[in-house]
Amino acid sequence: MQRTYYSPDTRGFYLEGLHAIPANAVEITAEEHRALLDAQAQGKVIQPDADGRPVAVVPPAASVESLIVAKRAEIRDAADAALADLMAEYGVAERASWDQQAAEADALAGAPGASTPLLSAIATARGMDVATLAQRVRDNRVSWIARSGQVIGQRLAYQDALDAAKVLAETDEAGARTAIAAIVPAYTVPA
Repeated sequence: MQRTYYSPDTRGFYLEGLHAIPANAVEITAEEHRALLDAQAQGKVIQPDADGRPVAVVPPAASVESLIVAKRAEIRDAADAALADLMAEYGVAERASWDQQAAEADALAGAPGASTPLLSAIATARGMDVATLAQRVRDNRVSWIARSGQVIGQRLAYQDALDAAKVLAETDEAGARTAIAAIVPAYTVPA
């Protein structure tokens, strides 16, 4: 049976005959090694004790600032995912044309003879008249503004709660941790 060692300097395990064993490594039993790995799988951290032997300990709590950074990313990423769901039907090139489509639709609404090269090309390919397409573009833009605005507003409300937790941390760290954990970004998008 291979002997197992732990090095307090590298915080790594070594198997005799397979690895070069560091000079400061201490031998541990197979049972100790298995118990340490099980504890690590349960979220504990393996570190050396005062004698250089490996022990599994509960990791230190993350700082409030690191919790805030992680929660900010969670809030942002969930909002981005909600908005991405709204845009999933459309390709990148089509989305890139939305501002031009809206500008041409608005121009046509203001001046029926306005130049609409993009809308004209789309309308021709779809077999519809430009005025009908322009109205659809305007309607879709109003819908997008309302729906994306709802998601953006929710994101900002979550961010406000996170900012309040950051202020709370100055006087009540435990309360701030609780407030941060209570922020669970779940976005609802109007139909």
